[in-house]
Amino acid sequence: MIQKKLKPKKTYNIYYLSMDELNKLIESTKSLRDQIVLKILARTGMRRFELCNLRVMDVDFTKRRIFIPKAKGGKFRTVPVDRDTLQSIKFYIGSRQNGKLIQSNKKDNDGIDESRINAIVKNTAIRAEIPHPDPTKRNMNPHILRHSFIRHMLKIGVPPNYVQQLAGHSDIRTTLQMYGIPSFTDVQEKYDEISNTFYGDKNI
Repeated sequence: MIQKKLKPKKTYNIYYLSMDELNKLIESTKSLRDQIVLKILARTGMRRFELCNLRVMDVDFTKRRIFIPKAKGGKFRTVPVDRDTLQSIKFYIGSRQNGKLIQSNKKDNDGIDESRINAIVKNTAIRAEIPHPDPTKRNMNPHILRHSFIRHMLKIGVPPNYVQQLAGHSDIRTTLQMYGIPSFTDVQEKYDEISNTFYGDKNI
């Protein structure tokens, strides 16, 4: 009996949003809550379910960190966060000291759920007229913000072992396998750099 060889599973993603697109998404949100959701996803690389489980007490405004109590694999980790996002969070929570960080608009539900985060990202992208960078995808999804964060960290020269910690990958090989392959945008930029150096601008 001849056994068919199985094709290796694709474990990388070469598509991501530019910084201009990420900023435009954030600017296109319709509420402070939605803006914070996008800021955290895009600026920390946090997973959707990790964001859902954040509590007010998990934000350290002094050390500029967010503690993630429930990360992938049942583990926990801490990620740094920028001052602008922290300022938005501080204004959003007001005097609240307990409960889930991101609240649901429903009075009978303390925290936001993953489906609501999906809708926020999808609807904001439609409003901003920003398509998913992967032409095979119809709608924008939260995970592309994580992919974009990691891609940009590597692109600006953050060492892979640092990015591994930020992304919450248990093995650095996961970071390199998933994000080590350059995107077409990266290849295009490098090509343009080389072509300008060697071929010059002939204004053709």
